[in-house]
Amino acid sequence: MFGMAGMFTVTIFLATLIQPFYDRDELRAFGATGSTKLGFILIEGVFILIFTAIIIWLAKKNMEKFIQFGILFVLWIALSYSLIPMAHLALPTEELTATTTETESGARFLQELGNTDNLILYDGNHLISVNEAIGEEGAYAGGNVNWSTNVSDLRDEIASPNPFFMSSNNDIVMCDWTQWIQIDSENGEVVQRYDDDCNLGFVSSEGEAWHIVRRSLMKIDPFKPIEEVNSSRNANWEWLMPDGFDPSNIRTAEHIGEKHMLIVSSRWAGVFEIPDEPHGEGFNPPFLEPLWNYSLPEGDMFTAVTFGSDTNEIVNDSANEFSLYLGKIDGVVSGFRIHSNGTVVTNDAVNFNGVFEGPIRGLFLGDCCNGGANDLWVLDGEDLRIFMGSSKIERTREVVIPGNEMVSISIQYRAHSDYTILKEGVILFDTNTSSFDEPLKMVVWNLPQAPPFEIDGVGVSWADVIGLILSIILMGAIILRPEWYVVNTTGILVGAGVSVMLGVSFVPWLVIIFMIAMAFYDHWAVNGSKHMLTLADTMIDLKLPILLVAPKDKDYSFLDEDEGRMAERDRIAQETENAKKDNSDSEIPIQPTKERQKTADAMFMGLGDVIFPGILVISAMTWLPNEIGFAGLHGPTTVAFGTLIGGLIGYAILMTQVARGKPQAGLPLLNGGSILGYLLTTIVVLGFDALAFNITLF
Repeated sequence: MFGMAGMFTVTIFLATLIQPFYDRDELRAFGATGSTKLGFILIEGVFILIFTAIIIWLAKKNMEKFIQFGILFVLWIALSYSLIPMAHLALPTEELTATTTETESGARFLQELGNTDNLILYDGNHLISVNEAIGEEGAYAGGNVNWSTNVSDLRDEIASPNPFFMSSNNDIVMCDWTQWIQIDSENGEVVQRYDDDCNLGFVSSEGEAWHIVRRSLMKIDPFKPIEEVNSSRNANWEWLMPDGFDPSNIRTAEHIGEKHMLIVSSRWAGVFEIPDEPHGEGFNPPFLEPLWNYSLPEGDMFTAVTFGSDTNEIVNDSANEFSLYLGKIDGVVSGFRIHSNGTVVTNDAVNFNGVFEGPIRGLFLGDCCNGGANDLWVLDGEDLRIFMGSSKIERTREVVIPGNEMVSISIQYRAHSDYTILKEGVILFDTNTSSFDEPLKMVVWNLPQAPPFEIDGVGVSWADVIGLILSIILMGAIILRPEWYVVNTTGILVGAGVSVMLGVSFVPWLVIIFMIAMAFYDHWAVNGSKHMLTLADTMIDLKLPILLVAPKDKDYSFLDEDEGRMAERDRIAQETENAKKDNSDSEIPIQPTKERQKTADAMFMGLGDVIFPGILVISAMTWLPNEIGFAGLHGPTTVAFGTLIGGLIGYAILMTQVARGKPQAGLPLLNGGSILGYLLTTIVVLGFDALAFNITLF
């Protein structure tokens, strides 16, 4: 019993060891979006039933060779899922390394503008576009100037030294309190300019110019500048911004779809619809009603903002939905999802409670190395922390950015001769946005050497080769000499691989639903139809490693197992049970026959009895909020451990029944114990909020 418990525990432990290797959206069974879809877990269940039916049908038709080679091929794939990441753990491949230096500035750069190949800077007089800003010698991080536009020729003396720039209608709009300028982002030419006061300016999808002047949102009238006291401008195109909006401290502004705007100031964030008709109330402008707003109390403030495609999405500037992250001085980072129709909801995939110490000096959604999906970069105090994938796995590179001021962040790419897809990323930090001359902090992400082999454009490392060779050797051992220790070794590795494959693919509630359904099925299949005993006998006869074997003595050999062992045990146990009932009133003790006296030389446990609890353990590690909970315990790790303990308690109850000689359905007790362990630990450590469903059918 202890040996079987050890194999149960080791299988799940190995699964937790390789979980980080597969915690990537492209490796999930149905992608990141499929992790919450009930329909996909139902499909998995249906395929299990179909697979079982085919095996039993083939066994009845005496087509054992088809069963053997078919299952061996599937097991080899699952075995490779375990051995390849384990080989990577034993022979760590070179990873990204970070080198932190300084590079020349000459201007401050604007985080909201530009892209990974183009940096937009401002030097107090000129707006400048440069490329190849990758830290070579020279100003602007060594970048080459694409264009430079003087935006101060007609500036008033009272103009702001820090004008606000935003990307609008594929161009750049600047406001410096005394003028509104639209600049072509391709060549730097001035498209149009107005001598209008403004704190923020933009161009609507219809090409109409708008500006925010102090607390008012107004459409620009080119014939009636607002700074002329006697101007009779049309006041029906003026609205008051909501309470809490601070025009002198605007953090960011973004177009949302074609008709909405997102604005974040120091203590207020909101989304509103750009008016398309005058309000008709003359010189009594109404307040603009936001579709969504988020206000902070006095003394609190937003210190960093980022907006764009999230970490589980392919970067797409034309998508209908984006993510917004807001960082605060106390270390809190909140996430929201914003649709192009203006609706905003809390991002349920994000829970950074207790993760950061603060202040949050910088936030940035950017793709480090041209991999296709963004990473979330968080400057937490002086520590740069990086979160990847839908579950926001942290990949911190131990980078320190000194200081205490808010920063602007940008990523630039430089080509790498050994890679056709990935590029070395250069991440720039402007740690003093009020200075044009202070050097920029620069972190270079150095890509490792290219893998020694390549198959169809995919790099293959030596660890991959070793993992595949080991899996082939084990498959050969199973075919040539399937002794119990070979079966157990292969079964443990296969169980770990399958647990991870499904655990990283589905959120815990879907796994729990799956486990409950399969527990009912297992009970019926063992005690009702008994076809599970037939399936187990088939696997034992073929010496296939989809079960674990715990010998009772040192002379036991799995090779000597008789055909129909599980069905025979069930028959003997049933006869014994019936005899007890028939002699319940008799004082004469039952004398067992020689057949009944014979005990099994080993205990058997189907691999599914280990895999299902393992799936829930891995799912908890993958999908629960990455936060510190009760008594300073790390939420996902503690809940995963609690799930394992629950499964072991169910196992202890199960084995006391199995030790009496009667085959038992393992999943009702094992799954039940694991589910109870998961629920209790989640409630204690993370609270009831962590049990939210958040699942749909499709």
